[in-house]
Amino acid sequence: MNTSEGLEGLIHEAATSSWGPELAAIVEKALALAVEQGDESGEYRVRLIMGNNAQMSGDTDMLLTNFAWCLAKHDQDPLRFPAEPDEGSDLMWQFKWMAGVLGADPRFSREQIAAVMEDMDQHYRRANLGMSGVAMARFELAFYDGHLEDAREAFATLNATERDDYSHCEACVRSVAMDYYLSIGDVEQGIGAFAEIMDGGFSCGEEPENAISMVLLPLLRAGDVDGLDSLHRRSLRAARNNADNLGIIANHVVFCAVTGNEARGVALAERHLAWLAHDPLSHRKHLNFLTALGLLMEKVVAGGNGEIPIRGSDSALLNPFLGERQGVLSAQELAPLCWAAAEALAADFDDRNGNSWHAQQVRARRELVAETHPLPLGDEALTTLAQPAAVEPQGTEEWRIRAIDLAATGQYDAALAAYASGVRGTEDPRELASLHRVAGGIYASLPGEKNTELLRESVSLRAIALRAAGDETMAALAERTTELLDGPGNADNAEGTEAKLALITKELASLTDHPEACYDLYADRAYLLIAGGHLEQARVALTETEAAINEWAVSFLAPSEQVLRRARAYHSSLMLRLAVESDDLEEMSRWVQRNLELETYVVRRATSLGMRARLAAQRGELVSALADAEESTDLLLSVGARETAAQSSALTAAILADMGRTEEFRSRLRFGIAQARLAESPQVLGLAYTLSRDLVEHGSNEEAIEIIDETLNNSGLDIGDHDRGELYELLGMALRGAGELGGAVNAWAVGITAFAANGEADRVAQLHLALSSTYQEAGYLELAAQSARQAVDTLASALESGAVGIEPQALIAAHMQLAEVLSLDDDDTAAATIETASTLAVQADSGVQAAQIQLIRARHLFRAEEVDAAVAQALQAASALETLDDGQQQSVLALLQAAHMLDNAKRHDDAVAIYHSVLEELQGDPQGQEIVRHQLADCLEAGGRNAEAAAVRAEAEEGQQRG
Repeated sequence: MNTSEGLEGLIHEAATSSWGPELAAIVEKALALAVEQGDESGEYRVRLIMGNNAQMSGDTDMLLTNFAWCLAKHDQDPLRFPAEPDEGSDLMWQFKWMAGVLGADPRFSREQIAAVMEDMDQHYRRANLGMSGVAMARFELAFYDGHLEDAREAFATLNATERDDYSHCEACVRSVAMDYYLSIGDVEQGIGAFAEIMDGGFSCGEEPENAISMVLLPLLRAGDVDGLDSLHRRSLRAARNNADNLGIIANHVVFCAVTGNEARGVALAERHLAWLAHDPLSHRKHLNFLTALGLLMEKVVAGGNGEIPIRGSDSALLNPFLGERQGVLSAQELAPLCWAAAEALAADFDDRNGNSWHAQQVRARRELVAETHPLPLGDEALTTLAQPAAVEPQGTEEWRIRAIDLAATGQYDAALAAYASGVRGTEDPRELASLHRVAGGIYASLPGEKNTELLRESVSLRAIALRAAGDETMAALAERTTELLDGPGNADNAEGTEAKLALITKELASLTDHPEACYDLYADRAYLLIAGGHLEQARVALTETEAAINEWAVSFLAPSEQVLRRARAYHSSLMLRLAVESDDLEEMSRWVQRNLELETYVVRRATSLGMRARLAAQRGELVSALADAEESTDLLLSVGARETAAQSSALTAAILADMGRTEEFRSRLRFGIAQARLAESPQVLGLAYTLSRDLVEHGSNEEAIEIIDETLNNSGLDIGDHDRGELYELLGMALRGAGELGGAVNAWAVGITAFAANGEADRVAQLHLALSSTYQEAGYLELAAQSARQAVDTLASALESGAVGIEPQALIAAHMQLAEVLSLDDDDTAAATIETASTLAVQADSGVQAAQIQLIRARHLFRAEEVDAAVAQALQAASALETLDDGQQQSVLALLQAAHMLDNAKRHDDAVAIYHSVLEELQGDPQGQEIVRHQLADCLEAGGRNAEAAAVRAEAEEGQQRG
């Protein structure tokens, strides 16, 4: 029967889709349709695609099922079910995977695998195919099962077999050969095979990331460490999003373990731990990962960090490997389970294969526990991953403080637990009233009717406690005011604030003889007035607050010194907030100091330290600023406030940057990123962007790529369009810096989509220009012009529609880029585009751009062999730039451009005169003069003035020696 149009469409869609879940969904739909329509020919085609996707995504069961079905149909009727019904769908190609797939699961016997190999051999011969694929399958089977003599003979046969259409790709052949050489101890040959892969630029589905992961340790042992950091990051980045790459991840875990990067290894292992359960039949990869994990855990334990919890180790998905467990395991608990599972798997393999090859591999990996080759890959620390151990509060007051600190950082469940602990430890009614007030504040911060009911219950409990303490006034006040003053939903609107202020005024009129009540109400009034921007009224309220505290201190109701200190600390914190809102630096300094003298709450103290650090940094007192910022972070971590600690780390990093301590600046940002990720906080976006931008600016592109990729794909955050656009823009810059121009283009395309969705035409245009310059650099001038035109059109449309924030200079720059590319491409419209840009620059009174456009015109004229006109334009541009602020350097470059034009036109004498002018302009820049002197010497030699050239070159070399 003929395949229906609908099924044909799905098959075409599948054939043009990338491997992964989306393709799986398409072929599942296509398979259901084929079965429904009774179209076995169509079903055959779909199942071949399903097999390809299963192989690439690590679904061995689906691969075997579909291959067996398709092979049976092909053998039944080869004409109806041809080996290659569609381009890219080839049953005989899939045959090459079968022996390896079966060999990776010890439950398949040697007889079963041998039968499959024989069947493959017969099918290839009947189809008159080349035998390279069969030879490779025999070699891999013997090698991976540890039959080394058979492998040696099979390898010789493979090398003697002529390559054909069914040969493995160049990358895979060399990768397997490399693995073989390394496994038999021929390290030189193995590293040589790796060099061939990299030097030849060979790649395929999992190469070269797989080869890189295998060669890291041999290179490390050989002392060839240059570039290992970049290789590690590159391979990991390519492998980290496909669960079929579990073996590659395992190799990187080993690399981290033996280089002293245990924290990085733990983070990597945690992220991919669940992959163990991805493909139940891929036991060879399971064995690799289990031994890698066991090694890492042993290294962690040896470093004194055995109590570190390994997130994800409690997953029931791991039960087939680790057995039944309760809760998250520590490193020292996980290590023996990994080794036991690995040894059991190795025994199963060796029982089937009749040797001890896999047991030897387990022993070899275990011996790495004693092997270390220090190579810093970052400065992550295992202590960063552990939840800081908080000191157990002693007594009711400390539990109350702990509850407030936890609530202040959003840890509400822990705060309520601390409150409950405080309640259990006292029967004093005053202490109970204070604790119930804390609980009410927590419930008031939480939405929902249930929490409102709990707030009312807390008010009731507080009132009961106050009455038990003999304070009817405060009890009644709490009952009358708490729900309105503290309850949710009233603070964010003017009407709610007015109602609160009116209630406070009413209560104050009848409570003048109770100083504690007056203190509470005046403080509430001040807080509301500051929040509403009524700063002068707030200042009056704070004066009244201070007076109430003083009256309370000498009244017959005078509290303990501890309670008075709390009240004065809160007053000082409100005065500090008022100073901040008033932008009064002197008052800020005064009140932050006062608050730090009084404050006992950890989070409030940390906040004040952060404020003092900022003030000190503004005054240039960076040493004291750094000390305060670090102490603030430590305090926040002491109560588990990871998100707020991440914010504090950003402050520390900024201070370190101002001090020029670059490595410490980066280290603090990495620490902040780790805290933010553990807290699942959006703070990670700003921290990751800041660190990545610095890394890109200093050429550390691979680490920047890794950080951005992790942030975009594994942060678990809902990233907005603007932030997504910024991250992809930076990712493109990093990829371009790493020489991955295709990746840069893809990243910027996503960035353009994100910025467009956010209505940021200027940023869209910037990325189009980045694409244009990248295409230009790669020699794709037509694409470069297309991107530049898109930038022009985007900006012109935005300006026409009156978009805010679009400067005319941006449109001029887009025209300039377009003009340059068109000129390079010898496009007839280049001259007109140059004139358009020039007109816009004059209209915008943009002198620098007008001069730069003259230089573009000069280059365009020179390409048209109009040398005199080109040089005249360059000289005019130099003169124009010389008159502009900050234009001196560009003026010199314009002169140099004129000299180069004359030099290239073989008008050496004219060029010499301008070179001398450039040297005069470069007085005070010996490095620049040295470069130009060498260019002048070349020009003199080209003009036959060799003696002068020698003298000039001698001057350049003398200057170099002085430098």
